[in-house]
Amino acid sequence: MGNIKFYLNKGKGRKSSRPIMISYHFNGQRLFYYTGLKIAESEFNPNGKFPAKPECNDRIYINERLKLIRNAIGEIENENLAGGRILTPDLLRSALNERLKARPVNKPIKEKKVTLKEYFDIYINELPNRVNRKGHKLSKSMVTKYGTIKNLFIDFCDFEGREYDFQDMNESFYKRFSAFMINQKKYAVNTYGRNFKFLKTILNEASKLNENGIRYNEFSEYKTFATGIHEESDSIYLTESELKKLYNLDLTSKPGLEKVRDLFLVGCYTGLRFSDYTSIQPEDIKVDRLRVMDIKTKSKVVIPLAPVVKQILEKYNFKLPKAISNQKFNEALKTIAELSGLNETVVTKITRGGVLQTKTQPKYKLVTSHVARRSFATNGVKHGLSPVLIMAITGHKTEKEFWKYVKVSNEEKADLFEKEMNW
Repeated sequence: MGNIKFYLNKGKGRKSSRPIMISYHFNGQRLFYYTGLKIAESEFNPNGKFPAKPECNDRIYINERLKLIRNAIGEIENENLAGGRILTPDLLRSALNERLKARPVNKPIKEKKVTLKEYFDIYINELPNRVNRKGHKLSKSMVTKYGTIKNLFIDFCDFEGREYDFQDMNESFYKRFSAFMINQKKYAVNTYGRNFKFLKTILNEASKLNENGIRYNEFSEYKTFATGIHEESDSIYLTESELKKLYNLDLTSKPGLEKVRDLFLVGCYTGLRFSDYTSIQPEDIKVDRLRVMDIKTKSKVVIPLAPVVKQILEKYNFKLPKAISNQKFNEALKTIAELSGLNETVVTKITRGGVLQTKTQPKYKLVTSHVARRSFATNGVKHGLSPVLIMAITGHKTEKEFWKYVKVSNEEKADLFEKEMNW
């Protein structure tokens, strides 16, 4: 196919209404063709994928019509080549006129402006069809996460008694929305920081041209929104001696708790996430090693089987019991940890509602499914394993993210330093 270019006939009409022309160069010949469309000079981009710019009210109609003409030229050229006919500008013009009459593009009613609230639904509905940078489909949980920020945004609009839109995403909105999350919702620092991250993602997507040449968000002040707000959490991990207490706890009279305990220990000795260590299949185990696909990162992980994990797998004939919901799993874990005597007093601090809160409670109340992964990383570091080796199993891509999982106390750090120095 030859070279097609769109341009304006600036010798006709006013700047606000110039004819759109096509220049088609093929086989040493050139066709100049009037598309039947007109557009303002300021709204035309001859080098863009969509010649009609977003500010053009008729952009969908114009872009679709130009796309139809481009495709028709290609079809006519291919048909003539297949039939052994020599294509000339006059033949092409005549064929184009006939073909375009038979393929009208209805001019749409003036497009209704999509608000930010409405765009939330557009974005969320598209999530199941989106893929990440590696080409993998997004997890189902993403729909829930963005549904949460949408509901939060609606709550804020109701609280303020006004509808916020794309043009309102500025410093004033940032301050008021932050205050709403802190003072009204009593969110922790990490929660409202994460919410701004999700909101900014949506605003970024709305700023891109979609397949129809539509850009929903024409404003860019939101790009100054801070999304890296983070407070180090006082999370716990279980030491090897505490894990042994769990393992040695006799739960034969409580089979439900026994299954939860066993699954949890598999997580503690493999470093897998809850969704991964509760999905292990017999075929994942080969030559005393676990070979699984990380559900979140879609990367392959090879993990040596610790003796405890081998014993648990053999106990269930290499088919681990089906997991209950994460919420019920965590409730059961707290009961198991209490029965195991994990009563050490733990002090945690968190900034919630703009106020630093300190809480003292027994350790068993803080045990959740995610403690398994944290325990694996921390115990590995205490054993002197290289973070790079541990990350190869946990799937962390950066050491910054990895060290968020390592919960070594200052006393333990001093012990490790002393051991390494061999004093």
